[in-house]
Amino acid sequence: MTNGKFRLLEAFRTSFAGTVYRHRDPTIGNKIARELFEDLYYHKVSVRFSGEIDERIGAVNRGGTVHGRLIRRNDSFFGLVPAGVEVSPLAAGVSVPEGLVAEPRVGAEVKILAKAQLKQIDRVVSDLHNFVGRMNKINGRCINIAVVGINHEQEYIGYEGRRRFRGRLGAQEPTKVATKLEELRDEYDELLVLSFRASNQSPYPFSWVSDVRVNLDYGAALRRVGVLYQERFRA
Repeated sequence: MTNGKFRLLEAFRTSFAGTVYRHRDPTIGNKIARELFEDLYYHKVSVRFSGEIDERIGAVNRGGTVHGRLIRRNDSFFGLVPAGVEVSPLAAGVSVPEGLVAEPRVGAEVKILAKAQLKQIDRVVSDLHNFVGRMNKINGRCINIAVVGINHEQEYIGYEGRRRFRGRLGAQEPTKVATKLEELRDEYDELLVLSFRASNQSPYPFSWVSDVRVNLDYGAALRRVGVLYQERFRA
C-alpha cells in the first residue's frame, strides 16, 4: 500500500514536501481535512455515506458554517444540504461536492505540531476540546475526527509571515505531546496521530516515521468511521 491511495495523507505530505510550510496558514488544515471525505467515498466504507453523495443531498462545507446556526469556523465537515438546494457542480478531480450544510454529520479538525510543541500543546488540546463540544451541541450524533500531526525532526526552521526562525525540539517533546493528546481520546470518535519528520529546510524533505503504521492507522480509522455512519444515520 502506498500513501497515494489515501488523499488525506498525500495532502498532509505535500504541505511539507518540496515546499515551505508556513505556520498559522488556516487554509492548510482546511485542505487536508477536505480529503477525508474523498477517502471515505473512494474506499466505500459506508453505503449510506456514498449514497447521500450520489443522490446529491450530502456535501462538504469548507467554510465551517452550518446554515442558520452560529459556529466558529472549523476545518471541514460533511452533512446534509438544505432541502431544495442543489449542490455545486463537482470540481475537477473530486467526487464529493461542496455546498451549504443544514445538518453536520462528520466533522474533522486538523492540527499540526511542527515546532515548539510543549508551548503549543495546551492550546491545541483546548481548541480540539472546544471543537468537539461545538459539533455535539449542533448534532449529538455527529462523528468527530481529530487529525494531529507530530513532527519528530529535531532541527527545524519555522516561517510565520516574513519571520524566519530556527528551532530545536527536545528529545522527548513528541512523546510528551502525544501523551497529552490522549486526554482527548474519549471525546473523539477518532483521534488520529500522524508522526512525521520534516525540517522545513531546503530541499524540504518529508517522511513518515513509519509508512506502514500511518497507512494502517488511517485505513482502520476510515473503516470505523464508515461503520459508525451506518449505525448513527439509519434514517
